[in-house]
Amino acid sequence: MAMFEAAIKPPADPVAAVTHADPWPYYRQLRETQPLYFDVRLQLWVASSQAVISEALHHPSLNVRPPDEPVPAALQGTAAGEVFARLVRMTDGAFHAAHKPAVVRAAGRWSLADVARASEMAAADLQPPMGTNALISNLPVQVMARLLLVSESVLAVTCDLVQQFVQGIAPGASEAAVALASQAAEALMAQGSAEGLNAVQAVNRIALMQQSLDATAGLLGHTVLMLAQHPQLAATARCSPQAMREFVAEVERHQAPIQNSRRFAVRALRLAGQPVEQGQGMLLVLASGNRDEALNPQPDHFDPQRANRRSLGFGAGSHACPGAAIAIETVAACARSTWAGGRFYSCIGRQTGFRPLGNARIPVFEK
Repeated sequence: MAMFEAAIKPPADPVAAVTHADPWPYYRQLRETQPLYFDVRLQLWVASSQAVISEALHHPSLNVRPPDEPVPAALQGTAAGEVFARLVRMTDGAFHAAHKPAVVRAAGRWSLADVARASEMAAADLQPPMGTNALISNLPVQVMARLLLVSESVLAVTCDLVQQFVQGIAPGASEAAVALASQAAEALMAQGSAEGLNAVQAVNRIALMQQSLDATAGLLGHTVLMLAQHPQLAATARCSPQAMREFVAEVERHQAPIQNSRRFAVRALRLAGQPVEQGQGMLLVLASGNRDEALNPQPDHFDPQRANRRSLGFGAGSHACPGAAIAIETVAACARSTWAGGRFYSCIGRQTGFRPLGNARIPVFEK
């Protein structure tokens, strides 16, 4: 599979690196020379070594939202904003502590067999009419919707609503997109209410579907690429479900579909010896941390049989993602079922770049 022509110049900053053809030398230089520095262009602190990233992920004074803007200004006063305010992944403090355990329990109620079955059904449903780009976006959402027992009669509509919600709460979304996100939020909340859920439960039912979108879409896209680029390793991965899971887990570590995450200082603090002022933001370059020799020996080597694999991609501390196993199994089961049906290479077009996102590295394909 031909890759698009690599850019000559290094990325301008760590956000631009997300869509750069080859950001890895740039990330290496950052963590070796500036593991924590203030980027004037971005007006953010940038953490690029695994030690600093790990310290930040566990620091009690670094939250997921700016202290003076718990809900993005563009969403305030909208139905989408009301949902955003109750998302456990976007809150800290007492609310987060009270409701995160329920989210963890919800994500833990499905076995790998449950996830694999939902993934196989979603792949069979979506592959005939959809190209690669649409497939990698829709499949993770449909898998989660199936696990949540969304009725077949409203499955497609529900997945469309989740897509609208995600697009409308993204930074820089237009007024029209925010309006559509609010309509989607109201419809999805009504679904939850009809199932007997309270407001927080209904919101985090949305979150289970919403969170799966970019992260798992990126993981699926990169897995498609790596299976095609490493045919011998792909043949080994096809031998068993566990072998394919290991392949996908290594893709997540090596390619880092979620390249970075943000934190904000709710009070003045020191991180890695540097003074961080209250209100300042911090970019945690998870992709760089995953390629840190201190986290994984020979980090640039792609090795599905890697012992003691470690990844920062699913977070850590109080905001560690409870859906890591679900994401890996979703992608692994999709790859297995697609290959078994003889449809794998027919689903792949030439990669042309990456979606224009600031934190998720999602491949774009010709078809």
